Amino acid sequence: MQIWRWNGANDSYTTLLPMHDADLLSGVFTADGSSKTWQVRPQVKPALEKDREKQLPLGDISFLMGASVVLNDRAYAVLGDFLEPFGEFLALDLVDDTGLAGGNQTLHFYNVTRMIPCIDFERSETEGKKVLQPAFLADVVPSEPTIFKDPLRRKIDIYVNAAAHEALALLIEDAGLRGSTFRRIG
Repeated sequence: MQIWRWNGANDSYTTLLPMHDADLLSGVFTADGSSKTWQVRPQVKPALEKDREKQLPLGDISFLMGASVVLNDRAYAVLGDFLEPFGEFLALDLVDDTGLAGGNQTLHFYNVTRMIPCIDFERSETEGKKVLQPAFLADVVPSEPTIFKDPLRRKIDIYVNAAAHEALALLIEDAGLRGSTFRRIG
């Protein structure tokens, strides 16, 4: 069984930040595997470097916080149908005062809701009840493409199995999408 961690960020692209601290503190962007609704569409902005020469561009797939990824319209058009069975999309507004992302636009917050209890707590590296480095149970994750979270790390990681990794990597590469990474962990 092969499992990858999907990160909506890499070192070559900037991240997104909430426009309002209250959204961060109230858990608006917490992606813990449960379904979400927003009464008001939240706003985000690109993270800016103090030194403009060190500024990184915003990718098509971005990190906001925790176990979530955010897609621009281009990435959503390519990946949306593939991702939808494993979670939900919520619209949010990018406020781009600097023009770094090409102006204000609607983005798509992807919240993975598929939960598979597949971490072997006894074999994982832990600290108290916290799993630091997961080890996985054999034969628990389906062989068909699956994007999921485990309850023990639901606020931290998005996982993809081998079939989903292969399909996502191909879709991302063929479309030339920028910004996310996969790291094999199991």
